Amino acid sequence: MKNNGFIALLLALSGLFCACIRNDIPYPVVVAGIENIDVENAIQTIIDGKNQSVSIVLDETADIRKVKIESVTYSTPQAKPSWDITGERDLSAPIKLTLSTYQDYVWTISARQPIERFFSLEGQISESVIDSVNHKVYVRVSGSADLENMTVSSFKLGPRDISSCEPDPQTVKDFSDVVRFTLSWQGKTESWDIYVEKSELNLEFSAPVAWAKVAYFSATGTSLHTGCGFRFREKGSSEWTVIDAQPSSEGLFSASAEGLSPETDYEAQAFCGEDESGLQYFRTESAPQLPNPGFECFSNAESSKYYSFYDPQSSSAPLQVKWWDSGNKGSTTIGSRFAITMPDAQEKTEGNNSVKLASTYVIIKFAAGNVFSGEYYKTIGTSGGVIRLGRPFSSHPRSLSVDLKYKCGKISNKTLSGMPEGDPVKVGDNDRCVVWVALGDWDYRKYGGSPECPVEVNTNDRSSFFDRNGENVIAYGEFVSNKSTEGWMQISIPLEYKSLTRKPTHIIVSAAASLLGDYFTGSEDSILWMDNLKLEY
Repeated sequence: MKNNGFIALLLALSGLFCACIRNDIPYPVVVAGIENIDVENAIQTIIDGKNQSVSIVLDETADIRKVKIESVTYSTPQAKPSWDITGERDLSAPIKLTLSTYQDYVWTISARQPIERFFSLEGQISESVIDSVNHKVYVRVSGSADLENMTVSSFKLGPRDISSCEPDPQTVKDFSDVVRFTLSWQGKTESWDIYVEKSELNLEFSAPVAWAKVAYFSATGTSLHTGCGFRFREKGSSEWTVIDAQPSSEGLFSASAEGLSPETDYEAQAFCGEDESGLQYFRTESAPQLPNPGFECFSNAESSKYYSFYDPQSSSAPLQVKWWDSGNKGSTTIGSRFAITMPDAQEKTEGNNSVKLASTYVIIKFAAGNVFSGEYYKTIGTSGGVIRLGRPFSSHPRSLSVDLKYKCGKISNKTLSGMPEGDPVKVGDNDRCVVWVALGDWDYRKYGGSPECPVEVNTNDRSSFFDRNGENVIAYGEFVSNKSTEGWMQISIPLEYKSLTRKPTHIIVSAAASLLGDYFTGSEDSILWMDNLKLEY
């Protein structure tokens, strides 16, 4: 009985202890996302990890109501989708997908289908205005045009190859009143109204787009004219420079004026046959260069473990304002011998130094030698770091020239940690160096950085990696090589602009001895030297 009483006491105490135990062990955070999605007839797929969305751009001939999603890859094998979205889906409206691990992540998949549309008449004097929402087209012709005897020179208002039109545009001549065309495809019908009006002006000259050493001209006149072009001169000069241009079927003609002087006032005029426009006045931009382009200005002011590069024009003393930065702050956490970016007085093409970018293996992680316009923001333990890219800049350079020398190493087992989708890199491959430049109008509130350095990149979050095709990128250019150079060479990196009229707010210049440094992949034997960087206008 005593033993049973003792056991009963133990049971009661154990029940009391169990009643007091709380489950304070937190669930691990396993982020689930869509890493890749293959869609039939997709011409572009944009995966936005931050906003948990997928935006699909379909070919104009696809049926948006019957879109075949061929496969989906998730960022972690632990992700459990709420339903199988593969197969034929109606994407005329967005669909939702919940990915569950220990937490739920709701993703939105949407699609859009832009259709290329154009319409023109022979003898029109400006580009047609196409209202795709209300299905209307507005065309302007010269005051002498016969509206009852016009000829359609180009026509496409529906998807290519699959749409039919009534009446046949080639048979319609009378545009003295509104003309309606009815288009049909894939069981869908659209009616389009064409409005044609006469213009009192036979020549219109748009405001020139002026950069530092080049200006872009465009004007509209009648497409039947010959002998069209532009003339320009420095304001106050009596001598004109003439540029010939050929009008399109819609009367649009354009040209560029080269060899201009920065920060100078000019005037220009368009002509077409006997018609002349009024004068347009414009001022060219400044042509600034990158601060510290030869990496001559550096010190240990920030840390005794490594050198930092400073803007020599800074008014702060002594040399405390940086324009360039590197991953040194992260790589030297355990010692100065792991510095990956440094001045080099032995290798140079001008001045006293170049910059040496030396990839290395830091205990458990590969670190690429790198330098970039921006700032190293913080280190995330031993897993990676956060940088902020960009510096204020508002001009339009056309290329970047760089003196460089490259020693290319081989990728090994311990330095192959990851790669972007579609990159076939493997052990034994040559490493690749990269130098790239981008101009954009990035908003730091959207991209996570600061007003000075707006684009934040977290090496632990691939969705934050820089996207050369991002909507806020105005121009981009890059140089990539997987071969060692024979000494120094000069390269020129042309900038490809998406828009001639958008004005940049920042510039990013970035270089690395290992292209896949963000993925902790490369060769610890790779070294890239750079000197004498120069923006060409």
